[in-house]
Amino acid sequence: MPRLFVRTLGCPKNEYDSEVYAGLFASAGWILVDSPARADMVLLNTCAFIAPAVDESMEAVAAALEWKRRKPGRRLALTGCLPGRFPDDGSGGLEDFDFVTGPAAEREVAAWLRLPPARRPLARARPGPCRFLRISDGCDNRCAYCTIPLIRGRFVPESTEAVLARAGELVEQGALEIGVVAQDTGMWRSGATGLTGLVERLSDRWRDTWFRIYYLHPAHIPGDLVGLIEDRENVMPWLDLPVQHASDRILSRMGRPYTRADLERLVNRVSASSREIAMRITVMTGYPGEEDSDFEELSGFLKGAGPLKTLVAFRYSPEEGTLEHSRGGRAVPVGETDRRLAVIGDIASDASLAWADRLLGRRIRVLVDDRFSGHSVWDAPEVDGACLFERACRVGTLVDAVVEGCAGPDLFVTEAPPGN
Repeated sequence: MPRLFVRTLGCPKNEYDSEVYAGLFASAGWILVDSPARADMVLLNTCAFIAPAVDESMEAVAAALEWKRRKPGRRLALTGCLPGRFPDDGSGGLEDFDFVTGPAAEREVAAWLRLPPARRPLARARPGPCRFLRISDGCDNRCAYCTIPLIRGRFVPESTEAVLARAGELVEQGALEIGVVAQDTGMWRSGATGLTGLVERLSDRWRDTWFRIYYLHPAHIPGDLVGLIEDRENVMPWLDLPVQHASDRILSRMGRPYTRADLERLVNRVSASSREIAMRITVMTGYPGEEDSDFEELSGFLKGAGPLKTLVAFRYSPEEGTLEHSRGGRAVPVGETDRRLAVIGDIASDASLAWADRLLGRRIRVLVDDRFSGHSVWDAPEVDGACLFERACRVGTLVDAVVEGCAGPDLFVTEAPPGN
């Protein structure tokens, strides 16, 4: 039987796409393998939303082409955001690929495999107890700096029934945590049901499964979502917030329809919650027109965000095809942007340390991701802080652990004796 290796770059939405494609190949009789050296075909699922992601994808393309040339008969598929953003214009360069398509290309992959139209089971594309569940694709926000609408198109939600069916597959395949993902998760709606109602149904049906909600645009967070997190132990107390900035002037230029006051109201609601909720905040600095006063607005907001646990900062990247690129505005000089990134890095360190101090000596629940590490309810797997064990634990189990110390965002933990 032919063998397929899938390599995925970029975000959880791409991870989900890869599992869809892997399921299609499995339905067509292919065996999934964990190394390109063992494969007859490599499927490379790429990212391209900013220049550094394009560079990483191009490096992966070069490596994949070299892999194909080493042995006659090997096949290579290029999928995802790179061909989605830069489609074939007829100038050449794609001749060595056997198949090329953009993101969310379930129909195209099925057609290439000559499979009749039908929904196929997902196939695990990587090890571990955590999986992703995409509830919509595309984005209608049209932020001035963002390429996502150019790559993935208009916002299209999955139906409630389709989401529940996919979630059931993931649970049957052993998922202990399911990350609910979309370009703009809070915008999801199917008939009269919004995001809160959907997550309520998921958490009711699979009470032993953790559900974690990613990519909550601050302007589109359902007003009753925090209340659901308070009420449901298996809905993670974690808010993933692509805030981008806190200066009203820069937010307006970015096309983000909220203000610093709106963000502070959200922080106050989370701070007053009956459940301890962590915030993961993503911001951007170096944006065209960002003055010292604007950055002071941003840093001041971040310093005052008590629930902040994980802080990620990006340097503004001018991307062709976006409104900001067409304006021709000059970004903040590199040296000044570096200084601002360092300030944000210090705030991030302080936030991690504050949470570590809060958790020191406490007994917490940890999902074991590999033998010596896992993650807590307040951290997403792989991208946030990890819980580090001194002794090996069984992968894919939930254990109670005591926090003994920290190193940056990571916590040193020991497995707690039963019953204590």
